[in-house]
Order: sequence, then structure tokens, then C-alpha cells
Amino acid sequence: MDLQQALECVNLVPMFKSLPEDQKTEVAKLVVQHKYPKDTIIYLAGDTVGHFMIVEAGQVKISQVAANGKEQLLKVLQPGDFDGESALFNGNQRNVTATALVDSNVCQIDQGAFQKLLQRSPQLSVSLLATMSQQINNLQEEKTLSTTSDMAGKLARYLLETGAALDQNPFKLPLKKKDIATYLGTTPETISRTFKQLSKQGFIEASGSKVKIIDEDGLGMLV
Repeated sequence: MDLQQALECVNLVPMFKSLPEDQKTEVAKLVVQHKYPKDTIIYLAGDTVGHFMIVEAGQVKISQVAANGKEQLLKVLQPGDFDGESALFNGNQRNVTATALVDSNVCQIDQGAFQKLLQRSPQLSVSLLATMSQQINNLQEEKTLSTTSDMAGKLARYLLETGAALDQNPFKLPLKKKDIATYLGTTPETISRTFKQLSKQGFIEASGSKVKIIDEDGLGMLV
């Protein structure tokens, strides 16, 4: 991938976005793009993952196997989301599995190459420490905003992001509704009621796993 596209990936990550332009450019030179077709496993629980991952396009599911042997959805990475910050600094095994929910483009930064860059540029290390400290300070505020958002707004955001990731309308939901409920932190019953609410209000048409966004602007106002 060319340097400009790599910089666009780097700018998606808060940890890198506030760096001086010359330092961002050095990080961008390490970026490698990978394309993963739908249902491709990017890494498995137990793998030693020595890279940082930024979702450029598509959706990536992060999951783990529960004690009862069933898959448990932890989160869905949308374009601009990232995973594996710790992989830049250590080679620990992951206890989760990453799977492409739809055809996805992922930018990756190799741990070894990144650590060599830090050794060459102490100022970059200082800048990263400062930005990571600020991120920690912002976590509590983000958590508060998340818990106060109502379910209609959360589901509206998910549907808009999924439609954009698939670049389709109507589209088939990549996740089962029970998994959407887990992802959004609610129950399947609440998700079903919220789908019916959005349909009744004329924002969407929903039938089984098929969804059509009727009023994108109106849906966006709920977010």
C-alpha cells in the first residue's frame, strides 16, 4: 500500500493521531495491508500475535469460547477500530479469536519492526506515553457515555455501521440477533423489541436477518 493510504490508517488510531507528522510518517512506513474474505480467521485464541491491527474496511468479530463450549461474542471492530495494542510491546498469546464478519481490509504493524522504531526514536516513545496516558484519562468518560445511550441509539449505530461496512442496502445481518444483543450489552428480547420499534417508526424495514434502512438521516439522529 502507498504511504498516503498507510497514513490514513495510522490517523484512525488515537494513540498515533496526535503524534507529530514526521513521527506518524515513520509509523506509517511499517504498515502492511491484508485483505480477509468473509469468515476468514485472522488469528485464533492461543496464537502468539505479534502485530497491531487496524480495520480499514469491513467488520471483524472478536470472540472467545465460554466454559460451556459455546462461542461468546466480545466485540465487533468497525472501520477505524483497532486491536492488539499490547502486541506492539509484548508477544503474549491472545485468549480471543478474530474473524472477518464480512470482506475486510486490515492494516497491520509488526511488533518487531515497531520496537526497532522506538529504539531509534526516543521522542516517539515519549510522545506515545503521553497520548496513551490521555487515553486512559478518557476511558471513564467514554464508559459513562456508553452506559447512558439508549438501546435504540446503540442499535441505530450498529445498523448504520454495518450497512456502510457491507456497502449494501438492504443487507443481511452478519450477526445473529442474540449476538447483536451480546455486542450491545442487552438481551435478545430487548433487541427484538427495538427492531420492531425502529420499524414502526419508519426508520428501517426488517424481516428475519434482512434489514433495509429507509430513513438514514432519521436513524443517524438517534445515535
